[in-house]
Amino acid sequence: MKALLTFIFLALLFAVAIFVGLKNDVVVTFNYLIAQSDIRLSVLIAITFGIAFALGAGISSMLYLKLKISNRRLTKKVTRQSEELAHLRKLPLKD
Repeated sequence: MKALLTFIFLALLFAVAIFVGLKNDVVVTFNYLIAQSDIRLSVLIAITFGIAFALGAGISSMLYLKLKISNRRLTKKVTRQSEELAHLRKLPLKD
């Protein structure tokens, strides 16, 4: 269900981006570090939107992966400590 809602949200976001792009067909001069180019505003908006989406997805994926690795490491540690505790409970008491 969560995946479906995420897909619908992203589809709506892309649709809004397309509609905004369709309304902006003016040619603008885009200056970047080394040169400049004349491109349509809709293309510039699409490129900017795509770069922002890719950066956001990349950063989110890296953070998610970091949490999954941390979770796996902590789960192994808890399992090891549980086994050690069970082993210690089986030992006879010393007088």
